Amino acid sequence: MKITDQVWEFAEPLVKACGCSLWDVEYVREGGEWFLRLYLDKEGGVDINDCEQVSRRLDKLIDEADPISQSYYFEVSSPGIGRDLV
Repeated sequence: MKITDQVWEFAEPLVKACGCSLWDVEYVREGGEWFLRLYLDKEGGVDINDCEQVSRRLDKLIDEADPISQSYYFEVSSPGIGRDLV
């Protein structure tokens, strides 16, 4: 199973519990570094408090599940106005 699928599986219930929906999960390499990014959405828009809440709670789950062997940066954000359709 792909890393993004694994993360989606355990992240989606937590994201929903925080009042948001999971828009996308990506695991990409940029400039020699790996990034795990979760994009959230909700009616009325996502704010920094939503991202912080999900990030803090999900960080513990990711550490426990340990789906990624190498080091990476973890980011949670809104897909923004220029979001790609997925």
